[in-house]
Amino acid sequence: MADNKKYYLIREDVLPESIKKTLKVKELLDNEPHLAIFDAVKRFDLSRSAFYKYKDTIFPVDDSSSERHMTILLHVDDTVGLLSRVLEFIALEQGSVLTIHQSLPIKDKTTITMTLNATSMDATINGLLDQLKQLDGVNQVQLIGVTM
Repeated sequence: MADNKKYYLIREDVLPESIKKTLKVKELLDNEPHLAIFDAVKRFDLSRSAFYKYKDTIFPVDDSSSERHMTILLHVDDTVGLLSRVLEFIALEQGSVLTIHQSLPIKDKTTITMTLNATSMDATINGLLDQLKQLDGVNQVQLIGVTM
């Protein structure tokens, strides 16, 4: 399944209000995890439907760091050596794995969540995600978060 999503770095002042409010709600929920989504969106006069529409598609970029980290989620086939091939590819691209978690397989499918230090990588985020999708056994790749 091809996932042709592109990622952009965009200044906050040009974002629509609903996206800015979504970011504020996400920050509030991170700081106050006991808070219900209903109460959080109410504080910023944002509809729940707008929050759910944007919550998984927008995240802040930390510009205070000189390192570039990204967290990605891979949906893969449960085949011997696939994780090794993914890690080898990342190493060849000069990436460094900071954290990794592979779920237990269900119906011969599994997920891998990893955070990479991509500071030394020449590839763009889109380029890296596209190349990972080309590996045999990788069904889907999602960018979860990024710091730059």
